[in-house]
Amino acid sequence: MTLRTVAWRTAVFLLALSAPAANGSPRLKAQEPPPDSPAPTETVPPEDRPVAKPAPAELVSPPTPEVVRGKMTAWLAARGKADEATANRLAQLWTFGEQVPTPEELFQRTIATFQQFDPEVQRLVSQCDLTSATLAVPMAPQLERAADGAFFTANLSLFFGHYLVQRQLYDEALALLETVSLAEVVDPATLLFCKAVCQHHLLQKEPGLATIDQLLKNTTGVPLRYATLAGLMQYDLQSLQDKSLDEVARRMFDVERRLSLARTGEKVQKREEEIITQLDEIIKKIEEQQGGGGGSGGNSNKSSAPAQDSVVKGSTGPGNVDPKKFKNTGEWGDLPPKERSKAKEDIARKFGAHYAEAVEKFNLKQAGRPARKAKP
Repeated sequence: MTLRTVAWRTAVFLLALSAPAANGSPRLKAQEPPPDSPAPTETVPPEDRPVAKPAPAELVSPPTPEVVRGKMTAWLAARGKADEATANRLAQLWTFGEQVPTPEELFQRTIATFQQFDPEVQRLVSQCDLTSATLAVPMAPQLERAADGAFFTANLSLFFGHYLVQRQLYDEALALLETVSLAEVVDPATLLFCKAVCQHHLLQKEPGLATIDQLLKNTTGVPLRYATLAGLMQYDLQSLQDKSLDEVARRMFDVERRLSLARTGEKVQKREEEIITQLDEIIKKIEEQQGGGGGSGGNSNKSSAPAQDSVVKGSTGPGNVDPKKFKNTGEWGDLPPKERSKAKEDIARKFGAHYAEAVEKFNLKQAGRPARKAKP
């Protein structure tokens, strides 16, 4: 069974455990805690006392379309846009058919609404076009507008963080996404997945495994592609060994990525020095395992008097060959008349007349050459 097959089955199984909650469920829903254990008495030995169970993780569910639309209405009202024309435009944007939109579709509709009613957001979205991306990263002062509220800041930060991940700017993306609250974003699965991608590329093993575990086990509405890739990243991080050659290779790839993004500062130089130090440690360890390297014992098969001539081992003859046996007695490529005629017909039938003419010229040219003399 291949690694991809194992990861696929694991991702599908975990996706089944993370089935979306019913409509109208709360944003964050905690599991029921276990009943309180009886208090130990003095007669119970400490080792026999019941161990307190860890608190269950909160189950993160995406909000319903009605909840998101309500928050959008409140955001517009805070901006002084509570008139009838604004309400009609909002109703057109947030009208869905019979099919319930996915969290990804809700998130896209949220960003589109921000664009419709905020020119600065429209400008930021235009600057984040991947088809015209440059080395310079767009500035996002819109994320610092506290007056717009936590809902606006969280979802716009997720949009910009997702853009940074697509640009392979994992350090900047992770620093931004770690400030985003799961309770405020429309698409929590995308937030957790983007964080996991950053932590995986930056070789943050423990935080990455914790994020993937949250995504696969305690988040509903996770797309299948997220679950599949998260399962592969989980397996990859679990098999990652500290100070191994695999880790060094990944660090070298990370430095190459930073250099391609014109990152040449002290942080990159420090990582390069760490790679050299790790390589030295690995080489030293290998040499110690091999007993300090080879070459000290010398070559025991080395002869003190090499042979003067090249001869077959164990032979008694001088190795001379009779030149008469290699005398050139005819032209190269000579054929009997019948076979030559048949070959010409086959060539004409398979390759056409122009090939036959080329072969005829070649034969005439060869016939005019003198026979090569045999070497003595």
